[in-house]
Amino acid sequence: MTSALRRLDYEQLDASLQEALGPKVRRLGYLGEFFAVAGHQPAAMLAFHEFTEALKRALPPELAEVVALTAAAELGSDYERCQHERLAVSLGFGLAWIAAAEGREGSDPSFLSDEARCTRDLVLAILADRGHEAGVQVDVAIEQLGEEQTVAVLLLIGRSVAHGFVSNSTGLTAPVPSVFDGAAVVTAS
Repeated sequence: MTSALRRLDYEQLDASLQEALGPKVRRLGYLGEFFAVAGHQPAAMLAFHEFTEALKRALPPELAEVVALTAAAELGSDYERCQHERLAVSLGFGLAWIAAAEGREGSDPSFLSDEARCTRDLVLAILADRGHEAGVQVDVAIEQLGEEQTVAVLLLIGRSVAHGFVSNSTGLTAPVPSVFDGAAVVTAS
């Protein structure tokens, strides 16, 4: 279901958003539909973008992508999932790794590092009940990842939930197909 919320063109965005998003738009060749929707709130969208970039700098790519892929798969956010699948491939993660991060049926979690599995477990624990019973998993993450990375993961989960809810409720469609469309996935090591 697509909402009636108007999608803004790049040229219709506030100048501050055009400046911040320009490099991404030029690299991708399009303005993502999420930005086209969220552009109705330019100050908030700019802060969201900066928040996202700060969290990506705070974590190794493997952990940032595990958060994004796990959350998108759990939330049913195809828009975010397909984009992060493509990003994961460009970062050198294979289809088996992506399948494990998403928890696809038949996937092999051993393709993920111990830190990535810990991160995925934390995402799943928080999404299972909105974080109410995730304290033990937070403690496990602190032990394995340290406090700074655990907090970055927690904040990135919140960012992923916000993105997923906006994407799902406004009917955003994935701008690229899933990397699994027509692909065979290796599920055992």
